[in-house]
Amino acid sequence: MFLHVFKYALKTLLRTKETVFWTLVFPIALSTFMYLAFSNLYETTEKFHTVPVAVVQEEKNPMLDVMLLAVSGSGEDSLLKVSRTDKAKAEQLLEDEEVKGIIFAGETVSLKVKESGMDQTVLQMFLNQFLRYQKTAADVATAHPEKLADAVQSFGSEVEYFVEKESSNGNQDDSVNYFYAIFAMTCLFASFAGCDRISMIQANISMLGQRRSVAPTHKLKGVLADFAACELVQYIIACLLFLYMKFVLGINFGTKYAAILLLLFVGTSFGIMFGILIGSMPKPGQGGKIGILISVNMVLCVLSDLVVDGLRSIIEHHVPILNDINPAARIVDSFYALNVYDTYQRFGENILVLGVMTIVFAVICYYMVRRNRYASL
Repeated sequence: MFLHVFKYALKTLLRTKETVFWTLVFPIALSTFMYLAFSNLYETTEKFHTVPVAVVQEEKNPMLDVMLLAVSGSGEDSLLKVSRTDKAKAEQLLEDEEVKGIIFAGETVSLKVKESGMDQTVLQMFLNQFLRYQKTAADVATAHPEKLADAVQSFGSEVEYFVEKESSNGNQDDSVNYFYAIFAMTCLFASFAGCDRISMIQANISMLGQRRSVAPTHKLKGVLADFAACELVQYIIACLLFLYMKFVLGINFGTKYAAILLLLFVGTSFGIMFGILIGSMPKPGQGGKIGILISVNMVLCVLSDLVVDGLRSIIEHHVPILNDINPAARIVDSFYALNVYDTYQRFGENILVLGVMTIVFAVICYYMVRRNRYASL
């Protein structure tokens, strides 16, 4: 009987267009729009890159030459990419945005930029540093001229006081949090399927519920069969969404695929059981229950960075209890932990909490459904 109920529940779910749209089509469309909006944000605003600059040598300035040589070495780690040219050519390069600024090395050293931004700030910082060195050299030349050569040479040398150590191989792009939140939304939207299926065994809501209430099938078997069918469909949908983001959009979620699949399973299980819990309530009607699910799910997802990046972090610093009880925040944090940390401790804590919440909801649902009695239908 379990397989019979499971088979027909599966057929019903696959034919429910609303469920497929909100749990598959809508998340794919939303992730695509977010990818188009944020795909180059990290590369252009946060990730370090060499700044192209034109240098117009109006007069000889050995000290400036030394500093430019020090910061424009070969490789991707160089600070500046220097193009030495005349004023007319430099102006054209700046107008065409092939360089971010022009350094004029004349009687005084000055900087010309077309707009403000991160690259222009780097050039201004470099120029300020040079002016400080120049003043120091002038003071040394006045007080101790015999030490001027050593002072100028020291300006071009670099002393490292820190040892570079890579703390993570994960994706450091903050915009990836939006895609984590889409997964959380997909898992919570599985609640619509759970709410719809539990209505099929309630005699006061549907004709099918009336027939199933008088059938000899144990209610626990019916609930488990409906849950299994929902989980199979929703888990496949979540995996398809992951494959789309990973291989079509090219989002970097790390390489811990087994843990991600486990997270999607636990997340969709929670979503379905949450929907069953709301659907098991004697009141309001089916429309009211859907309204509750939409409202609660959207609030939870918004608080987990779906709309504003960093909101979850703000909540963690001021009201951490909200993140602790927010399943969407737990799912987002699990993705973050898998992508950034080398250990599974933080991920395991989130999985444990989600699993416990799912089991608690399941126990409550069972006792709510099994005690239903109807005076008349």
